[in-house]
Amino acid sequence: MVNEAGIRDFLINNLDMIEPDLKFIEKEFSLKNNLGAGGRIDILAKDQFGMFVIIEIKKSDKIAREALHELQKYIALFKHEYGLAANKCRCILLSTEWHELLVPFSEFSRIVDYQIDGYQLILDEQGIPIGKKDVNLTLEGEEKLIFPLHKIFWFRTVSKRDIVIQKLVDILMELEIINYYILIVNYKGNYQGVIYPHVIYLVFDVFTTSEKKKIQKNMNIRCDGIDHFDDTDPQPELEEEALFEITNRLRSWIDDTELSTSVKLQNMISNGWHISEIRTNNKYVNSLISDQEILEKILGFNVSNYMNFISVITPRIKPIWESNFRKLHDFLYGKILWQIGTKYFLQKVESISIESTITLKVYSGSDILYGLYNYFGRGIRYLPSLEIIAKIPGNTNKNLMLLGFLEWDGRTFPTISSVFNNEKPSRVFGNQQLLFQLREEAFYQMEGILMKKHGLGYSLFEVTIEQNIQPVIRRLAIEEDDTIHLLPITDEVGFSLRDFLINNRSYVYNLCDIISSCSHFGSQ
Repeated sequence: MVNEAGIRDFLINNLDMIEPDLKFIEKEFSLKNNLGAGGRIDILAKDQFGMFVIIEIKKSDKIAREALHELQKYIALFKHEYGLAANKCRCILLSTEWHELLVPFSEFSRIVDYQIDGYQLILDEQGIPIGKKDVNLTLEGEEKLIFPLHKIFWFRTVSKRDIVIQKLVDILMELEIINYYILIVNYKGNYQGVIYPHVIYLVFDVFTTSEKKKIQKNMNIRCDGIDHFDDTDPQPELEEEALFEITNRLRSWIDDTELSTSVKLQNMISNGWHISEIRTNNKYVNSLISDQEILEKILGFNVSNYMNFISVITPRIKPIWESNFRKLHDFLYGKILWQIGTKYFLQKVESISIESTITLKVYSGSDILYGLYNYFGRGIRYLPSLEIIAKIPGNTNKNLMLLGFLEWDGRTFPTISSVFNNEKPSRVFGNQQLLFQLREEAFYQMEGILMKKHGLGYSLFEVTIEQNIQPVIRRLAIEEDDTIHLLPITDEVGFSLRDFLINNRSYVYNLCDIISSCSHFGSQ
């Protein structure tokens, strides 16, 4: 099977397959970014009208909204670097699959101010491109979302679980729940204390209006003669009631059960749990979407996910703008600087031009102890990060960026005893994970205490990129009355997590050893 790089190299020698008279300039064209990640354009070309053409290739295992965020960043950096107006460059997005990409791409193409075309690549049996076809944009409002609450059924034995799988499918059919995902999961880690190593993990799509009417009737839910399922008064809690109903019907067959979220599932996968199979009743999903894509959808890049917030918005479309504004504010609860800073930034962009296009990519993380363990001990970045790019229309090709990450104060040196206060570490870890999943206020209080004990805090930087002008980088600072100040910075941004590691090696190694041995993390 040819990989993404192989497809790219083939297309370089066959640019006419994409568009006649394209002239190749460079592959993996490097883009610089003075603060934050730069990027590389897959193929840079020029068309017959003298316009630069940024060609990006995405395989089916890419997260759709994240791919569009990267594309927005590439064109902003490219236009700044070479002083180009919007009518001097355009984009072509090529993908082998479009079932997850189509809706966000359609939304994206409606609000950007430059030409962007999408095509589906057709591959032969060896994975070689043999042609392309146009992508028909969707109408607004067609996107299906995963319901954020899931259900875990725990089992001691495979044989018992296999019996329940069929019973579960029968119940789903009886209730007429069509869009579901059954994940067959087994523990493959090293911890010997896992009591229930075999799992059925159940996920729904959010029910449509027509589905709700059927499911409500099949569950015999009374509404006192009132139809609650019209477009103006949806009842998303019906999905949770369905999970409860299914659990009651299976209760005598299962060993244990609990509610879950994408956070819990991600933690399980990171700690020794393996998904051996994904079953669904949706024929479209079965035939066109891989298990990996289903998993990415469940782990999520929609705003219902507790850890990721990825979106493309414009102030021009008020309902979407105001909805995302509120959801982002709620998503950043507990991160005061980011919460107030993003509000300031988005209002600033709106005041400059309601025609602006903004891409948001925010990762909230779970808790700081788990994040540090994964970052230092396993090389996985589960720490909070924020990147917002605003394209301001006009002749100057102005772009504003808001970048956020964790910084160390350079003077706090934690120890195991100072962090845990002689409490049992597994108890602290367990409490934090439980409080996070329940979104309890106590979680944010404890998280603030733990952050302070490590000398870690949230930072925000605003970057202004304008044609033929050196980028301006300023730090956002907040006063007690929530007033935002923009402060100039030197070449030194601050103390990074690398600095934290260098100066706290002994503590980091002890922390990772303790967490890796805790049953709480071994069983997730």
